[in-house]
Amino acid sequence: GECLIRAVLGHPKCQLALVVSEHAVGKKISEILPSLRGELDMIASAAEPDEVAQQSDIVFTVKKSAETFALVPPLLKGGAKVIDLGAEFRFKDFAIYEKWHKETHTCKYLLPDAVYGLPELFKNQIKSARLVGNPGCYVTSAILALAPLLAAKVIEPDGLIVDSYSGLSGAGRQYKQELGNLFVDMHENIKAYSVGSHRHTPEIEQGLAAVAGRPITLTFIPHVAPLDRGILTTAFARPKVGLTTERALSIMREYYAPEKAPFVRVLNSVSEVAVSNTLHSNYCDVSVQVVERSGQVVIASTLDNLVKGAAGQALQNLNLMCGLDETLGLKGRSL
Repeated sequence: GECLIRAVLGHPKCQLALVVSEHAVGKKISEILPSLRGELDMIASAAEPDEVAQQSDIVFTVKKSAETFALVPPLLKGGAKVIDLGAEFRFKDFAIYEKWHKETHTCKYLLPDAVYGLPELFKNQIKSARLVGNPGCYVTSAILALAPLLAAKVIEPDGLIVDSYSGLSGAGRQYKQELGNLFVDMHENIKAYSVGSHRHTPEIEQGLAAVAGRPITLTFIPHVAPLDRGILTTAFARPKVGLTTERALSIMREYYAPEKAPFVRVLNSVSEVAVSNTLHSNYCDVSVQVVERSGQVVIASTLDNLVKGAAGQALQNLNLMCGLDETLGLKGRSL
C-alpha cells in the first residue's frame, strides 16, 4: 500500500483522490506512514464504493478476498476501472482459485471480463480492460524467466522447476506477526516453505500455459530470505536439441526488445542477475545459461516484490488502461 501511494504521488498524470482504510479512518496517512510526512496529509476515509467510483477513474483494491468481492462489483457499476492487487481476479477458472486459496469465489460472473495484468504477455488485452488482476510477485519473476523459451519451444514443457527466494516484505505488513517471520527467527537464516502447495503455483502454471499453448505442471519451491525486499528466481528446464546459451539469450532479447518490454532487461550472464540491481525499481532482470554437461537450462530473474511484483506493475497497468506511455511515472525514480 505504501509503495502504491508513492507510485501514484510521483505520477505526472495521476491525482490521488481517496485512500480508503477501515483501520485508519480519521487519521492522516502521514501518521500511518511517517515517511510521507509533508507529502500526503490526506485523511483516510471509510467511503462507500459508489462514492469511490464517483471520485475515481481507476481504483486499486488491496483487500482480503471477502472485502474485495463486496467492493469490486459496485465500483465497476459506478463506472470506475479496477486493478486488484489480490488473487481474486487472476484466474480464469474459479475452481482453481477456490482450491488453492481456500475461499469461495462470489464474483465468478466477472472472471470472463477480467484480464491478467502482466504487460509483457497481455498488453493489448490490458489496454481495453475494465478489471485487471495484478499478478503475484513470485509469479511475475517465474513467468518472465520462462515465457520466452517456452514460446519459442526450445525447452521441454515438462519437468520445470522454479526455485525462488523472497524478502520478508512479501508477507505484507501484519498487525499480528506470524511466528517464524520475526527478525530473531530470520536473521542469518533462510528456509523453504509451502513446497508443492504454495498458492502461487497454479498462477505460474496458468501464465506459462498461455505461452506454451498447452497445460503446464511444475514444481515451485519458495524460500524466505533475510532481506527487506526483492525476489531472486532460478528456473530449471531441459533443453531441446541444439539449444545453446547464445541462441537462448538471442531468443530472450528478441522477446523482451525494449520497444515491447521496457521493464525487462536481458543480461549477458546468469551471474549478473542480482537482487540489489532491481530494488526500488519496476525492472525485472533476466538471463539464461545452457549447462551442456548436465543437460540443463538455467534461467535467472530478479525484481523488487513491492514494485514490479506489486505496486509498480499496477501503475504500469494503469498507464496501459488509460492510453498513456506504460513507463510514465516509473522510470528515473525510487519507489
